Amino acid sequence: MFEPPLLNAAEQRVMGVLIEKSLATPQYYPLTLNQVVTACNQKSNRDPVMSMMEDEVEGILNTLANRGLATQVFASGSRTGKYRQELTGMLELNGQEMAVLAEFLLRGAQTVGELRTRASRMKAIPDMAALNEVLQGLAGKDQPLARRLTPPGIQRGVRWGHLLQDASMLDAVVESAPEPSSTSSSTSSPSMNPPMNPSMDRLSQLEEKLEALEKRIAQLENSQRL
Repeated sequence: MFEPPLLNAAEQRVMGVLIEKSLATPQYYPLTLNQVVTACNQKSNRDPVMSMMEDEVEGILNTLANRGLATQVFASGSRTGKYRQELTGMLELNGQEMAVLAEFLLRGAQTVGELRTRASRMKAIPDMAALNEVLQGLAGKDQPLARRLTPPGIQRGVRWGHLLQDASMLDAVVESAPEPSSTSSSTSSPSMNPPMNPSMDRLSQLEEKLEALEKRIAQLENSQRL
């Protein structure tokens, strides 16, 4: 059984780039070293934004290749090698699972709404139910690849993270998250309940409205076909 590797922050960025580009721009994949460097240092769809040097990225690619997680390939007659990732094949991931994993590697732990929006750039994830199925699949593997970070019972602003990193890195994410409000009973006084994080609440409301709108559009499209 292939055991998922642990990646440091720089290795996560490089691996995330290779997976992302294999899905989003397959016509330009595999990638040259320069393309990997440029993608690693993108200011959009990255968190945190990095400034990695060419020799640093080349060293990481060589390390990944030595671990069997990446391969350098050469086109006929070309002296310039290009890089492709081997990780998702070893993990036997489908396209949606690859897209979600890429987002984790590129931006770290995220809410389910963020994950669906961002991963859909690479592979269509039609609704939140589909995303939850992907996340449960990643979490339920013999060697789990993802974990829900939000405590059970909380339904809004649910965050997930990946397990291709040292446990201390993921624990730091959990510790830095805002303390969830306790569930109130029907008899408790509103003044006894701590206020919700306003930005998280707004994000959750937008997620719900977006999902409702998508369902309505799907219903209209089905009625037109009939």
